[in-house]
Amino acid sequence: MAPIVLVSILVVLLPLQGSTNNLEENVTVTHNSDFEGDLMSPPPPIWGQSFLNFTDSISPSSQINATWFADVTVSESYGTDLLENRSMGLLGQIDTQLGNSDGWINSTESQEFSELVASSRNWTDSSSGGCCSFDYYPMVVIGQMEIFVQPPENGPVNRTNGNWSWTESATISGTSDGRTLRLIDIPRAGSIVEEVPLEVRLPDNWEYRYSPMSEVISGSPGLFTVDRSQAPVAYDIRITITENIPPIIAASRSPLTSSTIPLDKATVFSASCSDSPLDSPEIQWTVSSEGEVVSMHNNSWFELVPDEIGFSHGEVMSVNATCLDFHGVSARWNDNPTIDGMIPTWMGTISVGGSQTSSLDPARISPIMAPAGSTIRFDINGTDDSSIPVLLELYSNISEGWRQSGMSEQIFELTVNQGMGVNGADMGIQERHLARNPTMISVALLASDDAGNTAIGQWTIQVLDSNPPTIIPRLFSNGNEVEMDDDSHEDDELMLNLSYSFDDLDAIVNLSWSIWIDGEEASWDKQNWSVLDPIPITQLIRGNHEIVVKATDSKGNTREETILLTVQPRSGAHISVVEATLSDDSEVGGTAILTVIVENDGSDSAFARVCLSDICGRWTDQPFASSLENGPGQAVVEFQFEMENESLDGLYLNWDSASAGTYGEIPLEVEYNAESDSRGLLFLVLAIVIFSVFLMINKARVKLEN
Repeated sequence: MAPIVLVSILVVLLPLQGSTNNLEENVTVTHNSDFEGDLMSPPPPIWGQSFLNFTDSISPSSQINATWFADVTVSESYGTDLLENRSMGLLGQIDTQLGNSDGWINSTESQEFSELVASSRNWTDSSSGGCCSFDYYPMVVIGQMEIFVQPPENGPVNRTNGNWSWTESATISGTSDGRTLRLIDIPRAGSIVEEVPLEVRLPDNWEYRYSPMSEVISGSPGLFTVDRSQAPVAYDIRITITENIPPIIAASRSPLTSSTIPLDKATVFSASCSDSPLDSPEIQWTVSSEGEVVSMHNNSWFELVPDEIGFSHGEVMSVNATCLDFHGVSARWNDNPTIDGMIPTWMGTISVGGSQTSSLDPARISPIMAPAGSTIRFDINGTDDSSIPVLLELYSNISEGWRQSGMSEQIFELTVNQGMGVNGADMGIQERHLARNPTMISVALLASDDAGNTAIGQWTIQVLDSNPPTIIPRLFSNGNEVEMDDDSHEDDELMLNLSYSFDDLDAIVNLSWSIWIDGEEASWDKQNWSVLDPIPITQLIRGNHEIVVKATDSKGNTREETILLTVQPRSGAHISVVEATLSDDSEVGGTAILTVIVENDGSDSAFARVCLSDICGRWTDQPFASSLENGPGQAVVEFQFEMENESLDGLYLNWDSASAGTYGEIPLEVEYNAESDSRGLLFLVLAIVIFSVFLMINKARVKLEN
């Protein structure tokens, strides 16, 4: 009894103290019953095996019977929780706590330990005993629990490599609930018995279905092993079991067709079976002709060519797949394709750019001529002796992945243009000026029947030159390029550069050019001219102008590009005096007012003033400039001064233009009218005489009255 008690104590001894600490501390080595360790490595501290065998069938709401057996061996160096001070090791614990601390294990001490283990393992609750629970409830022991303990041998406490063990067995019983699925909970609390693998055997026709701890479960659906020592946490391991469900088979053939397979090409048949996670059902194939098996295969897939195994056009092949699970239950799949060894036929017509249709010859060698930008139309009709619709596909390298498809009767259309090998704006100047070959486009028609037999037609399309040149004119004014919305000025030097232009196929030297300015053709030395050379444009007067550039390639394709240009008044400030006049009351020795009308024929604004020697008047209040809409700008300048003599020497107009960065002086020639001054003096004398006479008369009248 003592050994049994000791073993039981050890089982309780390792209860992990309600935490995972003991798991981490003690379960550092894989434990199994068939230990074959490395001779250089120490043996695991615990090894053995436990078994849970369900002996009767399982029914809803009924009694469930099973047998339990455990055989556990423990190293003597492994301390037990049944005694204090585990770190001393089992022999030290027995000697000091059950014995006389003499450093020797005697038979009495060994027997006391056996009884301690047996009493600790004398359980009636299958869950607390480290076995299991069924449908949420522990199972109970029927009859007596049989426990046998093999305690440590007599001898010194300081020995090594010894061990002790115990075995236990019991018949246990539980109750199922009313559901279809059954639950088995395997405890993982830290006891010693949990450190050895548990093998579970289910009744016939029952199987493992699922567990969230599937990584510690291995074996077959009806007989599987739970390695609790590998569980990462201290938590019950729940396992779902159910009555065996037939496997599910899914099969297919490739290429996928409706009812036929090709005679001389390979067809692949494949299948997969799904069942219990621990099951790997076998798949068996048979290929038959009129009930006679022609070939067999044991694999998830196989490949066959019908004419290599004796089939002919029009025969029916029977392919059967059988999926057999662990319990011998099977699922089947069957396919009966017809062998098709005849290629489909097709007829068609072609039209280019809306022209009259013509028959499409699959053996045509000469290319189909099509102007760039034209639409080519293929009208195809495909048939097959199986009466199953024919797949029509048209492929072309006109662009990457270009493909059109249809069934039996289909119209295909594609628009052709010169491709990547022609001149373009993405090229350098010199490169885009070279001669290029016209684009060649490949077209292939595939007519495929249901079995994959294919009839092919192939043609080449040559794209003819129907695109005009591309004109890229660049206009320069005084060496600066005129951008969009920019203006030029009168007297600017205009140059036209056509070097960026190109034709898709022709070399640039084979193009003919003409330039029209405001409706009149311009002339230049074309004979010695290269397109890289700028073309001078005659000076244009202010206003709106239209420059038209025309280019024609060797095939007569012509394009025009129009440049709209506005010519503004000439740059700078161009000042002139329109008129300079003295006021009528100006006289020598008195104050005179000079009025000057000044004009600016330039587009840069200016200010002006009148000066007499070093004395100057005020600048004009507003700047004045010429504009396209209003013509030359004018300003009126007035200057008041003391007129010392009739010559008016030293008068001049002073002007300044900050935007143009220019300034200047214009001498003023003003005529003074002396006769006008004499006539004024006469009028003054006459006025004085009249006034004097008036005073004398008035004075005489006053005397008379007095």
